[in-house]
Amino acid sequence: MRFPVTSFRLMSAAVAVAALMSVVPAFADTLAYSDPSGQGKQNWPGNLALTFQVNTTIVVDQLGVFNANGTNALTDPGKITVGIYNNSGVLLTSAVFSSGNTYATSNSDLLQSITPIVLTAGIYEVDAVGFGNANNNGNLNTGSSTGPTLNDGGGALTFLGAAWDSSTTLDDPTTCPTCQSGPAIKQQFDAGTFSFAVAPAPEPSGLVMLGTGLLSVATMARRRFLA
Repeated sequence: MRFPVTSFRLMSAAVAVAALMSVVPAFADTLAYSDPSGQGKQNWPGNLALTFQVNTTIVVDQLGVFNANGTNALTDPGKITVGIYNNSGVLLTSAVFSSGNTYATSNSDLLQSITPIVLTAGIYEVDAVGFGNANNNGNLNTGSSTGPTLNDGGGALTFLGAAWDSSTTLDDPTTCPTCQSGPAIKQQFDAGTFSFAVAPAPEPSGLVMLGTGLLSVATMARRRFLA
């Protein structure tokens, strides 16, 4: 029985994808800035940002925001926008957290899935705006005790510092007057966060084995189609 060439190509592609997935390991997400409870000490309505360096390619699939009340929803009224900027000031992704909606939680962070984005090596910033009387942010200069816990994903990230401004719309703050000095600046604010995963490239020997296996499977499939 002879199958159309199109059918053979589709079958070969499906076999290749299945084989590839079988050798790619799965990685759990890491929450870059994990905010503990008891940090909500300020009602700043402007932008609050934390800067970080990506050392190896990561995939970001969730954005998050500090939630001082510790529940799965912001206090009403509340609307906080979180975004990630690159070092050129380009907004790469953003999400809005609004009271009246419930979200996944981790410690005192609300999390929202986004269309995954890839961040290659470089410097970035996670920025949040919209805190206030109903939903406080954390700030090491206003009584917060620790700031967020920093999780670098096994060295995938290096945490650099903080930035802020008084604009009430999401922008790209670049300076941090009055911020803590030294290591504390890395966790100055409890505000925005994100979760990410790292998937290392297969070893060269693994790629050779994968290619050989795919070629063998495709050859066998072709013979059966043409029989």
